[in-house]
Amino acid sequence: MPEVPVAPRCLPSSRGESPSRLLLGAYTHLRHAEAVLVQSWRRVSETAFTLCLRWPAAPHGQPYDPRILTQTIRQSGLTVAHAEYEVPLEHHTMLNSLDLTVSPDFRVSDTGPSTLLVDITVSPGRSGRRAAHAMHMEIRTSPGGDPVVRADTEFAWISPAAYRRVRGDHLTVDWGDWPLPAPVDAALVGRSRAADVVLAPTAVPHRWQLRNDVSNVLLFDHPVDHVPGLVLWEAAHQAAQALLAPVVSLPVSVTTTFLRYVEFGEPCLIDARVIGPAGPGRFAVRVTGAQADAPAFTADIRTVTRPMP
Repeated sequence: MPEVPVAPRCLPSSRGESPSRLLLGAYTHLRHAEAVLVQSWRRVSETAFTLCLRWPAAPHGQPYDPRILTQTIRQSGLTVAHAEYEVPLEHHTMLNSLDLTVSPDFRVSDTGPSTLLVDITVSPGRSGRRAAHAMHMEIRTSPGGDPVVRADTEFAWISPAAYRRVRGDHLTVDWGDWPLPAPVDAALVGRSRAADVVLAPTAVPHRWQLRNDVSNVLLFDHPVDHVPGLVLWEAAHQAAQALLAPVVSLPVSVTTTFLRYVEFGEPCLIDARVIGPAGPGRFAVRVTGAQADAPAFTADIRTVTRPMP
């Protein structure tokens, strides 16, 4: 596979128009226009769609930014749900699971933007078009090329009234008004600056406290009432990297289950342990998150490793 992918050409949507950045921002629930990756989409069958996304350059020395990968999955799913399945923009998304398989050879340019294609197949729910509840995604670096990422998600949509009942006293939060513990060393988790670190050290080996730094707009685009799933996924990735240090770990598969909302106002503890070798230079790691002594999420991560630069 070439290190710099052949950039596919972005196509207009199946409705013939070029979507505006304002519309794409609404579909992806993002306030910062520069964070919107989706450029266009096209329906190719009753339940299949192709989207064109523009990625920023990869961090220097890394094959790709895993946060951009999870944003790709999130934005692609939201765009199809709102644009093609008539899910109201004000409805809330409840992500139940996210499973990923990533080619060890996947990489994008670290000198400029890359264009990727996302093919989506939707499995509708039993109660009609608005109840689409699962999506299978394949991400490619060139038209006709083999997928470099496969993802399966399962989720539900919930109306504002039902969401208010579910969240109760947790519906509002004083944004950013919570203690922010000092981060672990950024290099330990494969990051270059403290603002990108979502883990804080504890006295227990291989256990960290989640830190929610809202100055990081890639992870916290706008105020919300609970910790986004994207942040929990990033915490799992960083925990696996910290556990396996001093080697660099690259996920090749991730199976994630979200069990409950994680609140901002109380500590969320992240634990990681090796659950077995997966072959030469490969490891299997289980990361768990808990809050108030109740499980919040689990992530089983299989990695390939390489020495730190």
